[in-house]
Amino acid sequence: MYRNYIFDLYGTLVDIHTDEEKDGLWVKMAEIYGREGAVYTPEALKKAYREDCRKEEERLRQEKGAVYPEAENATTGNSGIEIEIGKVFSGLFRRKGVTVKEELIADLAYCFRKLSREYIRLYDGTELLLQRLREGGKHIYLLSNAQRLFTAPEIEELGIGKYFDDIFISSDFGIKKPKKEYMEALLQKHGLKKEECLMIGNEKESDMAVAGQCGVDGLLVADGDFSGI
Repeated sequence: MYRNYIFDLYGTLVDIHTDEEKDGLWVKMAEIYGREGAVYTPEALKKAYREDCRKEEERLRQEKGAVYPEAENATTGNSGIEIEIGKVFSGLFRRKGVTVKEELIADLAYCFRKLSREYIRLYDGTELLLQRLREGGKHIYLLSNAQRLFTAPEIEELGIGKYFDDIFISSDFGIKKPKKEYMEALLQKHGLKKEECLMIGNEKESDMAVAGQCGVDGLLVADGDFSGI
């Protein structure tokens, strides 16, 4: 029935746990910033990081408000707005009058991610499912609420990038699920017929909600349980 399978990533195909309060995270990050001349205590860096994340989300909410009016007064976490975390890491250097190359920001962002990660792994059966769909002539797409600087290296690390016809990561668009425009961008780019698509994800409020708004069938899964596919 379905020709196109649109997957969420974290909590659907990939099991991950992160902790930004993890011991040593902010000590190590302060050391990295300090080596480039941006001197912070670990506590000051953590505070500035959180402040700048909030400021960037508010800036983006105002910018997107003309296009998505409901985002202007939305609460953090379900506004449909997605910041680009690299701008936050760059801004933390600018606070101290330091300018660095984009390559350093990418390395620093992934270092942050690795330090804050408790674990990352594919759910049992993930790769076998993707293989069988490809062998069956199906098209596979990723529609993830995520940060490219974190997620692209993790997809490569897990070895699953080869299975996807295209990978959509919300930080590239400034919006995220359940904003219907996010899924519509994928559908339009590849000329996909809605009735031939299935959205597979683990969250009702984002994955199933965006599918419903776009007229796409949805399958709610938990912890890599693909028995319904």
